[in-house]
Amino acid sequence: MAVEITEYLLGAQSPDARVRTYAMTLFSQLVDLNPPVVLLSLSVELSNDAKSTESRKIAGVLLKNLLDFKWDAIDVSTKSRIKSSVLHTLGSCISEASDIASQVVAKIASIEFPRKEWPELFGSLITNMTLSDTPVYLKEATLDTIVRLCLEIFEPNSSLLTPYVSDLLNGLIFMAERTAGVDCYELRFCAYETLNMVVRCCNLSETSRIIPELLPAFVSKLEQTLFLRVVSSDDRVILEELRASLFGVLQVVIQKLSAAIETRPVVVQVADRIVLVFLNLFGSGSCNADQEAMLAIGALVYATGLGFEKYMQGLIKCIETGLQNIDEHEVCAITVRVVGDICRALDEKFLPYCDVIMTHLIRDISNAELHRTIIPLVFSCFGDIALAIGEHFDKYVTCALPIMESASRVCAEVDNITDKEMVAYCNNLKRSIFEAYSGILQGFKNSSKKDRVMLPYAPHLVWFIESVAKDNQRDKGVTKASVEVLGDLADALGSNVEMLLKDCKFCTELIGECLQSDDEDLKRAATWTKGMIGRPFSVRV
Repeated sequence: MAVEITEYLLGAQSPDARVRTYAMTLFSQLVDLNPPVVLLSLSVELSNDAKSTESRKIAGVLLKNLLDFKWDAIDVSTKSRIKSSVLHTLGSCISEASDIASQVVAKIASIEFPRKEWPELFGSLITNMTLSDTPVYLKEATLDTIVRLCLEIFEPNSSLLTPYVSDLLNGLIFMAERTAGVDCYELRFCAYETLNMVVRCCNLSETSRIIPELLPAFVSKLEQTLFLRVVSSDDRVILEELRASLFGVLQVVIQKLSAAIETRPVVVQVADRIVLVFLNLFGSGSCNADQEAMLAIGALVYATGLGFEKYMQGLIKCIETGLQNIDEHEVCAITVRVVGDICRALDEKFLPYCDVIMTHLIRDISNAELHRTIIPLVFSCFGDIALAIGEHFDKYVTCALPIMESASRVCAEVDNITDKEMVAYCNNLKRSIFEAYSGILQGFKNSSKKDRVMLPYAPHLVWFIESVAKDNQRDKGVTKASVEVLGDLADALGSNVEMLLKDCKFCTELIGECLQSDDEDLKRAATWTKGMIGRPFSVRV
């Protein structure tokens, strides 16, 4: 039976140290003496709306922390009562109580699920989602609990989730579709985000008859939004958030289905419809909807590969719109990333669209109003384009390389930064510049134009690598990219760079640093670069 422990809990929070010590001593003795009674009492305290919020929170935290040590010492009957009490607390209108209850549920589930001893958990959660009279706060707590379970227990491709996937997805869709009004669209958004989490965590091979059904269903939901009537500004807000959520689900489902060869054809079958609804909606609504729509297209690129070429003529105007939209920099940033995805998918078939894309990228990066987070993305995109079209990138070298050189000079001048965010940004920028150089060098590797086009820019690249090698604030990503571009330089230009690298002390030190590192990625990069440098000429490294 449960005992009254409120006095202990509040005493443990007393400003008087003697009271705190006394309360905790008594509580510890009680735990050692009778763990089942203590855990049950904590769950009762947590579930009691008549108790103070403070004592309920303390009870929940203590219960959660004690579970790892005392759960196995509790009899089945008491465990069942604790579970029921905690599940009941999820429905508390006191958000602090329902939140800590959600954490306790996730903790118990992490212990019980490997042994499959809590089948009623998902039954309770699904009931909360599907009953028409479930209050909003209980729905919110239910979604929060499912997210916690996915984050803390059900790792990606978890078989533990498989028996519940169908009912969970149906319950989440039911909840989202029956959430109406401007005051509740956030709940619908949370329902779809939770659905995304479930899709990411589920085992695709074990749910191969369930997940594929989501794709055409959500494409249909998006198509239906084309015919929804908008009367007020509230209607417009609700509609745009709905479209953003639906595109978000599409992106996650496409990514999931693309992970297996067996399910990838499902994406190809509805690709025409996805592109058509994208063309109808992109650029006509909110920034958030455009972001999610473009992310869905990026996922579609990966799924369709070379087959994406047939959509390029129709999509190029939308891509231009995204690249021009520097005022909504999130949309512009995602579009730049998608351009990189398309390059990797299409290779030389991307060539017909290069002029217009490069024009926008050069224009963007030359614009002082461009948000700084987009600059590294543009440089990386230069590398993706060059790698895709090879020697045909020569027509853009005189525009792109001077901009890269200018940015690298700025990076080299920035020294001893104390702001951590700025350090991270500068490292990201340096890495992206190296990635651009690597892509361009690899693109020209087998071209007869490589010496004429790239040799004039090689001295500056070597200088930049040296300046970065001396930077004590560089991270692993920058170090790896700098070593790799050194190898790409030697691989592409061979003996033509012998004089540039001869007697370069930094080269020996940088490669040596990576070879002595405990990081396997750095070791592999350095080993490869050492081989590239040693192949056409002799440099001691």
